[in-house]
Amino acid sequence: MPVASPTSGAHRPRAAGSTDERRRFGVAGVWDVVEESRRAVWSFTPFEHVGPLRFGMTHEQAAAALDGVLKTIGSLEDGTGWVSRADMWPVRYGAGAGVHLYYDRAFGLAAIVVDARNGPQVDFGGIPLVGRVPSVLEDALIDRLVAHGLAAVFSLEANLCAPELGVVMRVQRAGDRVLTRPVLVAREWAPRCADSTQSHIPAEEWHSFS
Repeated sequence: MPVASPTSGAHRPRAAGSTDERRRFGVAGVWDVVEESRRAVWSFTPFEHVGPLRFGMTHEQAAAALDGVLKTIGSLEDGTGWVSRADMWPVRYGAGAGVHLYYDRAFGLAAIVVDARNGPQVDFGGIPLVGRVPSVLEDALIDRLVAHGLAAVFSLEANLCAPELGVVMRVQRAGDRVLTRPVLVAREWAPRCADSTQSHIPAEEWHSFS
């Protein structure tokens, strides 16, 4: 009896549908990256705000600021109702605004992590920070830091960091490539933000890659 080749149609997995077909039905592929034109554009002022989110907000205030755009799809909270982390995702697929928020019990919103594949574009004085090829963004950001006399350091994981601006430029997988996933922190979390062993940034963020 003939045996089908592993590459023959009899053994080939059924296609899940093209990217365009998935988008038509509002279904995201695991590694889909939102089109750049569909990303919301948020401005960034170090230690003040990222788009509508201001450092120091409670989660209730952050959720209200994003009402109609993002919804909370997951959170970690203690028995008192205090939220330490929240994942905010677009109300509509393809809106390009997904973020992960970390809170400090002492003062509120402490870190805003922008998802590389589905997050908004964050504009830092004309430099887009999200979903970029890491080496390209590193060159642009280092030039900006040097021009302003600010330090550029690298974490143990080789992430470009600018502690004086509260910026940690992590990366995130997008299929067979990696794209930039900025972690933007409050002034209180900026010292040692480049050190994954001593920073206030939770270990779960340092270990996140997908």
